[in-house]
Amino acid sequence: MNPFKYGTIVRGGDFFDRKEECSRIVETLMGGNNMVLYAPRRFGKTSLVFKVIEQLEKKKVTCVYFDFMTVYSPESFVRLYAKALSAKQTNMDKFVKIFASAIKNIRPVLGFNAEGEAEFSVDFANTVIDDTIVAQLLDMPETLGSQKNRVVVFFDEFQEAGKLQNINFENLLRSKIQQQVNTSYLFLGSKTHILEEMFNNKKRAFYHSASQISIGPLPEDDTIKYLQNKFTASGITLDTNIGQYLISAAGNIPHYIQLLAAEVWQCLIDTKKPVTKKIVDYCVTQILALKGDYYLELFDRQSQGRKQLLQSLTVSGKNVFSAAYINTYGLNSVSTVQRSMKDLVEEGIVEKLKGEYVIADPFFKAFVAGIMRGVTS
Repeated sequence: MNPFKYGTIVRGGDFFDRKEECSRIVETLMGGNNMVLYAPRRFGKTSLVFKVIEQLEKKKVTCVYFDFMTVYSPESFVRLYAKALSAKQTNMDKFVKIFASAIKNIRPVLGFNAEGEAEFSVDFANTVIDDTIVAQLLDMPETLGSQKNRVVVFFDEFQEAGKLQNINFENLLRSKIQQQVNTSYLFLGSKTHILEEMFNNKKRAFYHSASQISIGPLPEDDTIKYLQNKFTASGITLDTNIGQYLISAAGNIPHYIQLLAAEVWQCLIDTKKPVTKKIVDYCVTQILALKGDYYLELFDRQSQGRKQLLQSLTVSGKNVFSAAYINTYGLNSVSTVQRSMKDLVEEGIVEKLKGEYVIADPFFKAFVAGIMRGVTS
């Protein structure tokens, strides 16, 4: 079985490093404070969160994970959040009674799934879900917790809470959090620029309401050691220099490092030959071939201005709004470049890291660079 995992939550022995970040998050949440986690896409923030959950549950903390990506209305939030809360309960009958007492106009339903396990759902029939009902539901973590049994709620893709602006959700949640003493919250999401605006804009409800932590690339030495251990276990040799080359080819992004390493492993597992630059390059071309149709469609649907900007970003992402940059790469006016960049960031195609704009997917970057050279897979 291929030892390199990508596209799923990494657990157990496949999760490495992030000890400092994990410790800080656990300490902050155990101390009764809230935190917002910033990280670009594919940097392993969800895997880190589940590692934090593992650590907290060892301390007898009740952890509730909720993904806002599935929310599209107040009704969907109530239905899904209630289910997420119920999933952490050991005494379902007690939970149903508490729910029925705390939340009016919604009928809790306790049934059984195909495996005969208790399954919780809600029935609000013709009830209109308004801010009062949502407020009652937001009180539930505190109702379920106690001084001896803290509750931590993990709100993933929290930027999607904007879908609930018709019930003033941000202000509602903020007011509830301020009143809760036995519940802490961790907020995270894939659109870092929106999260930063939510927590750093004086006009927003969550302005400076949580400690902030960012995660970046993993330490290179630790990553190389991890790769070497995995390859060695399969009888494949990886020199340090080649490990550095592989990491660079994958943009030093955890997800893409795992993806490229998995491709390299698959290429060498039968022959057990050492990893070489030539093999890494070959595997990059294989990934580009596999994803070529998707990359071509993604590039083709961009405006001409965005295409030109993407091509310039394969060379440099520094000072992109300066006259010198625009002249060097033959771009349009500053305002046009700013609009194009805003759209690319909104779509997650480009990220801003330490003041530099980068194409988020290193293999899409390689694809765009290939177009510039007149080469496509």
